Amino acid sequence: MKLRLILQIVLAVIIVGLVYIIYNYSIMAPVRFNNEVDSRKEVVIQKLKDIREIESLYLNMHGKYCASFDSLILFVTTEEIPLIKLTARPGDSTFTNPIRDTVGYIAIMDSLFKNRPDFKPEGLMNIPFSNYDGAPHDTFSLQIAVVNNGNVPVNVIDVFAANKFFLKGKEKEMKRYNMDLEDGLRFGSLTSPATDGNWE
Repeated sequence: MKLRLILQIVLAVIIVGLVYIIYNYSIMAPVRFNNEVDSRKEVVIQKLKDIREIESLYLNMHGKYCASFDSLILFVTTEEIPLIKLTARPGDSTFTNPIRDTVGYIAIMDSLFKNRPDFKPEGLMNIPFSNYDGAPHDTFSLQIAVVNNGNVPVNVIDVFAANKFFLKGKEKEMKRYNMDLEDGLRFGSLTSPATDGNWE
C-alpha cells in the first residue's frame, strides 16, 4: 500500500515534469522566438524607414541617391533644407506658375528628427542587434543605380538587412523553425523606382 502511494506520487511528478517540458519547449519556445523576431524586426524596420526618408530627401535635393553611408551621415548632420515661400504671379489665379522665394533654411536634423531623441545619425549604417556578444556591427547593404524605365532614366535604390545579422544569437531557433538566414528586410528595388518596404 505504501509502495503503491510512493509510485503514484513519483509517477505524478514525472507526468507534471513531462507536461512542463512539452509546454515549455514545444508550445512556448516557438511563441517566444516569434515574439523576439517581431520585436527585433520592429527596430530594424524603423531604421530602414529613417534611411529611406533621408535618401528620399537627398534625391530631391541632389537629383540622385546617396551611394555611401558616410556621405549620407554627413548630409543629415550638416546640410540644410531651404524654406520656400510661394507667391502667385500677377494674373495667375490658378497658382500654376508661382514665384518661389527662399526665405530661410532649416537643419535636416531639426526638420526630420526633432522629435526623435533616440535617433543617432553616426550609427545609421549599423544593423540593430548585429553586435551580439560584443561583435562589431554588421552594416546594411546599400545599392543605387540608374535604370531605364520606359526609356526614361530613373534613380533606384535597394537597402537590405539579412535575418542572419539582426537575429544573431538565434541561429539554432532559425534552423529549427526553417527560417531563411539569407532572407530579410529591405526597401526599394534595383529594377524599378519603387521604394516600398517588403514589410509593407
